[in-house]
Amino acid sequence: MFKYAIVTLLILIIYNLVMGFIYILKDKSSSKRGLASLKTRIILSLLLFILIIVGFYMDMIKPNSF
Repeated sequence: MFKYAIVTLLILIIYNLVMGFIYILKDKSSSKRGLASLKTRIILSLLLFILIIVGFYMDMIKPNSF
């Protein structure tokens, strides 16, 4: 379940990255869609970072040991 949440967030971040790029290319006027996509991507990235930290401290994520 935890890994699915991480993968879902990664997919959403990549989707927002692509859509923001498309918005910037297509919108020649002063549109706010590119900025909204950037804000969404930052929020999703912070959520992913927090989720990884919480998973590490709750032993849901185990580091590889050599």
